[in-house]
Amino acid sequence: MSDGKRKGFKVKINNLLIILFFFITNVGVMFLLYPTLILDTVDNGHWLVVLLHGFSHIIILGVLLVGLSKLKEPNILRYVPKNRWIISVAIFVPLALFIIGTVIVSIRTYAEFTTVLFLNQTPILYVMIIFIATATYIGLGSMESIFRTTFLIAAASSFFILIIFILSFLNARWYNLFPIKVDRIDFLFEMPFITGFLILTPTFLFLAFLPKGKKMDVKSIFWFAWFIIPLIFIAAYSPMLVFGYEAAQNFTFPYIEMLATVDIQWSIFETLTSLFGLSLLIYATLFLGMLLHILRMLYQSVFQTGSLHASIALVVMVIVITLTANMISTWDEVQNHIAWLIPFRFYSIISLLIFIFWIGRREKHEA
Repeated sequence: MSDGKRKGFKVKINNLLIILFFFITNVGVMFLLYPTLILDTVDNGHWLVVLLHGFSHIIILGVLLVGLSKLKEPNILRYVPKNRWIISVAIFVPLALFIIGTVIVSIRTYAEFTTVLFLNQTPILYVMIIFIATATYIGLGSMESIFRTTFLIAAASSFFILIIFILSFLNARWYNLFPIKVDRIDFLFEMPFITGFLILTPTFLFLAFLPKGKKMDVKSIFWFAWFIIPLIFIAAYSPMLVFGYEAAQNFTFPYIEMLATVDIQWSIFETLTSLFGLSLLIYATLFLGMLLHILRMLYQSVFQTGSLHASIALVVMVIVITLTANMISTWDEVQNHIAWLIPFRFYSIISLLIFIFWIGRREKHEA
């Protein structure tokens, strides 16, 4: 299935599939880590933090889309020069390390969440093995198969997710919205704000590695990305409106704790927290599968190997990733590892953008 075909059924990557994957992965990442980061940043005026993080995310995405729009094909690996070691050391190796670090932190975070919500008697190593094994299976397939799976999951869960977003404000005490005045701006130089800055960047890395096919409509993708800001507001403000700032700050997963207060007596929504938590875990698995797929593509490009060799290498890397994640014993260590990824995050995104625009300029001169 590596060519995206299955007995006459062919999946073409189009804007709808790209937007669906972008939306699902952002939801899967945002509603666990982001509320805590925003609550730790300031005591009031959280709207400013949301806007700064949201606008920066959209600006970086916009710059990336502008660069990719100048290329004939959306996969940057097709433009690597013959002397690929310079590009590999300067760009691809740091990017691969950033992806590996993101996967380590992600599987540890989602394993923690799973043990809290579902499997509190199960050793966390076993939970991580389930996650990483499923994500690896997804990552070993084609990008077309990832998008096909995303479409099916989105079709099955989008209605429920929309209802859950609406119910997020069912028990809201709107006076907790105040004070909205921003008392200080020195939080710009503090670690919680810096940690949250560009934390969503792994969710759009796949745009630079799309297989050959229909050229994406960058304008529609860019304008859809603006929905990220309302999602951040929901993730950040729902727990504060229900519990108040002081109480919400004490929760490991504030949004999930907030959902537990919603008492629904009809149909499947009696298990609202479990339903949303299961959806997040499925979305996160797709996200991790895409990151592992990109990691496999980077290995294959850097070392000029075949598909089988790259797949074996990915399995070896996944084993190392799992063992490393198992060495993170506490939630505080998870937070520390997220902070350690900040230099790789900034360097990887900036160097990737420079490389994309360099490719576009070279193509323009060669035309």
